[in-house]
Amino acid sequence: MAGSGLIKSLAEREQALARQLEEARQAALAKVKEAEAQAAQILAEAEQAAREMEALFRRQIAEAVAQIESEAKAKAEAEAQAIAEGSAARLTEAVEVVLREVLP
Repeated sequence: MAGSGLIKSLAEREQALARQLEEARQAALAKVKEAEAQAAQILAEAEQAAREMEALFRRQIAEAVAQIESEAKAKAEAEAQAIAEGSAARLTEAVEVVLREVLP
């Protein structure tokens, strides 16, 4: 009889250990799922931050390009004005020379 009591006791202990093992497995699984959820949240936040930085850089680049274009346009207009004024002066001088030679 003592042998069957020992077997029953060992069987109960085995069942208790199996329950504890299952509870530990479930707890570990829950922690893994929680960690995965946190990782997904961190990834989503990082991706959003990257998108915001990209948008900021694109705006800064667009502003810099617009500034460069504005400066280049102003410089080109100033050079065109200088050329036009220089050409007008030379044209006036050429007309005067022609008129002096044609009209005595």
